[in-house]
Amino acid sequence: MTGIAVFDLDGTLVDTAPDLAASLNHCLAAACMAPMPLDVVRPHAGHGAKVMLREAYRRDGRDIDEAEMRDQVTRFIAYYQDHIADQSRLFPGVLDSMNRLEAAGMRLAVCTNKYERLAGLLLNALAVADRFAAICGADTFARRKPDPLHLNETIALAGGRSDLSVMVGDTVTDIDTAVAAGVPSVLVDFGYAPDAAARARASVIIEDYASLDISLVERLVADAGKVTRTKP
Repeated sequence: MTGIAVFDLDGTLVDTAPDLAASLNHCLAAACMAPMPLDVVRPHAGHGAKVMLREAYRRDGRDIDEAEMRDQVTRFIAYYQDHIADQSRLFPGVLDSMNRLEAAGMRLAVCTNKYERLAGLLLNALAVADRFAAICGADTFARRKPDPLHLNETIALAGGRSDLSVMVGDTVTDIDTAVAAGVPSVLVDFGYAPDAAARARASVIIEDYASLDISLVERLVADAGKVTRTKP
């Protein structure tokens, strides 16, 4: 068994915000609401359709009841599925970092709260799905992030060991999942929601993927639980 570099998807591996914003605005148009600018959507893009819809309705001074939420989520997912990689792109340096980690003997996996089917579609569209030993979504297991089962089972499915692995993410949900699973965490500073809570609990913070290599992973694994940072 080996170590696994486990990546969150939205805001960590892939900048999906433009396509998620387009899907949100498709739903808002159906409700006769004005579109939301990308810079307003971006901080919420990694939290799912419901969060984005609630925030959009709140900004418009409207409530969204359960029935309308169901209809809008269905509309959102249908549109998103058809436009899943129109503008979504891997973050700079991701492929080089993946290559370095694999060359050092690590396997790669994805642990996302996106539905597994949509995660697979996106990664296939970006021609990287076959790089991952496991792609696990919100519906893959009985529980999802921040429950540690999601991360630990992703690592197991990828054929690895939690005590040799790391979690890479951009939100406090990712960091809390790693802490609960006893896995060192890497917070990407350029993601959608690297808030104060995530920064305080992450094992390390990186500004770009040039910093993510086997030496960093080995240091984190050897010193699991100690909070360090690449910058103050």
